[in-house]
Amino acid sequence: MPDSQTVTIVRKVPGGKLVRMEVTSATVAGPIERVKITGDFFLHPEETLERLRSAIESSPLPLDADALTARLERIMAEDNAEAIGFAPGDLVSMLAEALA
Repeated sequence: MPDSQTVTIVRKVPGGKLVRMEVTSATVAGPIERVKITGDFFLHPEETLERLRSAIESSPLPLDADALTARLERIMAEDNAEAIGFAPGDLVSMLAEALA
């Protein structure tokens, strides 16, 4: 079994903030083992970030970007969360880049 590998994607979201996503997986094609999201963005309530991260980690592969974006948007709505500096679609785009 190959060792896990981590891919880091850093993006300055247009009109937003710097977002860094670290994706760890057993192979480039997954499955996703761990996702870490950091940056100079703001998210309230902060606990929503954990729910977003968990949803990304549990995403089936191959990645269905539209379905994951909808799932992340649903989490944001359920938590009445406000993100300043990124949108759920930005996270999905970064994940797709990390998995490519």
